[in-house]
Amino acid sequence: MSQGASQDTKGQGGLTRAALFGLCPRCAAKTLWDAAAAFAPSCRACGLAYSEYEPKGRGLYLVLFPLTLLLMAGALSLDDSLHPPLWLLFGVLVAAVPSAMVVALRFAKAAVLVMRLRAAGVLR
Repeated sequence: MSQGASQDTKGQGGLTRAALFGLCPRCAAKTLWDAAAAFAPSCRACGLAYSEYEPKGRGLYLVLFPLTLLLMAGALSLDDSLHPPLWLLFGVLVAAVPSAMVVALRFAKAAVLVMRLRAAGVLR
């Protein structure tokens, strides 16, 4: 990587930082997420409009459907192998399923956002 290329991308948030910490891909301000898995309309620091590049439609089902199948298989195997009481299994699933879904949605939406921003020439 040349010196010029590293200077151009210095300070820009990556996919992991955008998904987990909500950092703007352009200015790295903590303004990406408005709710658990919903983008803010735009960055309050640099003015980048997230709503123009936000993934919409049924494309995110490609992330949620396999994750749902994996979580169901995990719950069934946990129940089969450990035989926990129903209240304990229910408590674990109530905590694990929404957390896994939100993390998967955040990574998928951040990946699509970064990809669309790079395709539009907003990011390098």
